[in-house]
Amino acid sequence: MVLRPTRTAVGGAVLTCGLLTACATHPAVPAPIRTDPERLVLTLDELPYPGFQVETATPDTGRRSNRAVAAGSATLLAALRREGRVTGYVADFVRPVAPAQAVGPVLIQSAATTFRTAAAAAADLRRASAALTQAGDTALSAGHLGQAAIAFTVQRAAAQVTYAQYVVEWRDLNVVNAVSIEGDALSLDLGYAITLARLQQRLERP
Repeated sequence: MVLRPTRTAVGGAVLTCGLLTACATHPAVPAPIRTDPERLVLTLDELPYPGFQVETATPDTGRRSNRAVAAGSATLLAALRREGRVTGYVADFVRPVAPAQAVGPVLIQSAATTFRTAAAAAADLRRASAALTQAGDTALSAGHLGQAAIAFTVQRAAAQVTYAQYVVEWRDLNVVNAVSIEGDALSLDLGYAITLARLQQRLERP
């Protein structure tokens, strides 16, 4: 007589038990996030900072399919597919204000990109970190966001005003999320970007 193992779901895990063996617990693998990236980015109504409007003139705004990102490059298109990228979405917001009155944030970007697997998303986050480091941005602590997170900042001068940009990216399963915020360096800090990131993170699970 063959004693077949019984499989019983207990608290989200699967137990495989036999009469001659102890039960082994196998943690359930979370299902990939299949939500359209457009539903994972912030909308104008969800911004906690007043005075912003949707920016539609930016060429990178909206649906960012692999073909759109590749922009006609067959080599880049093949690389995106090989890396497991599925699609993405970018939303840009601007607060029209004169440079001398640029107190607080003036530019915000919210983005989400889906990948076939969590491993592919993790690799993309590592590439983003390497690219920002190579560009000379300063790494910061992003705190606890998703399974992994990075934060960077950089400053630039324009129209006699020093602007600071803060970028926060994080991974939840097979999705890489990102927020970027830019404004007057004297009145802006990482907290603004973290606030946006936590708001965006709530959109990942219905």
